[in-house]
Amino acid sequence: MSQQDQKNHQTGNPINVDIGLDLNWLLQSKPLMSATPDVTLFTTQIASKVPNTLPANLKTYPAQPAYRLGKHFEDCVEHLFDFWSENNIIERNLIIQTPMRTVGELDLIYQNSAQQIVHLELAIKFYLLIKGGTKLTDFIGPAGHDRLDLKWDRLRHHQLPLSSTTAVFEFLHQQHLPQPTHRQLLLTGMLFYAYEKWQITTVDGVGVHPDHQRGWWLEHHELAQIKPIEDLERGFIILPKWHWIGGPRHYSDPQPINHETLVKLTTADLWPNMVLVYERSHAQHASSTHHTIKPWVFQHRGLVLATKKPPLVT
Repeated sequence: MSQQDQKNHQTGNPINVDIGLDLNWLLQSKPLMSATPDVTLFTTQIASKVPNTLPANLKTYPAQPAYRLGKHFEDCVEHLFDFWSENNIIERNLIIQTPMRTVGELDLIYQNSAQQIVHLELAIKFYLLIKGGTKLTDFIGPAGHDRLDLKWDRLRHHQLPLSSTTAVFEFLHQQHLPQPTHRQLLLTGMLFYAYEKWQITTVDGVGVHPDHQRGWWLEHHELAQIKPIEDLERGFIILPKWHWIGGPRHYSDPQPINHETLVKLTTADLWPNMVLVYERSHAQHASSTHHTIKPWVFQHRGLVLATKKPPLVT
């Protein structure tokens, strides 16, 4: 947990999150992985009657001892169905239990406009590609405890097929719930690449969706790479975890910190920090020496990580 997140939890302040802004990000996002013969993707484009921009101020979150981004994301998807009247949620976070053990959990079951019962698995993840990486195994979680290939395999081979097992069929029958006939996956988020070539780095042939959301990553000793450049002011916002989804959408009037403060705060923190980068120029009027300060413009976002020896040991 980053310092900014921890401070909120220690003070007990409420977490006020405009989930509508996160849902607007979701409507414009792309999957992390492409569809396969055994995986049907759920995309927000399926919801053709959902407006491209949804209302703000949809939900407020209380302070929690352990905020969960995954729970936050599931709430976003639930609100998506609120604006999609032809498709109705039947159950959410359904824990499958037998007399002997807990089998697992189904993220969401819904009925679509064709009256089909669909099991939908949900995940939002953030992975970074290690320098020189060329394989799916080279995408790791910001804290180094997770890998994209492991998550992808578990979703494909365990989570999605779970709803077709005998144990789940029997449990649903006992609970008087319909059995899913279709299965879909919504796996979205962002992939981050080493800052030097973050906009052009690609990894081909491993199934990554070509239009996924992307950003950059740097370690503490590399932060000079994002210093302000000549004739251009650069500012930064360190995101609390509950703004990781919508990112810049949560800052209509950004008040970014300078590079020196960014370095001070992030290098004092062993946990990964997600950072927004803003820029603005100072326009000089031709007839005077007066300068007009232009508004901050969001440019891109990235992850700042503690330096590892060697870097990024999985």
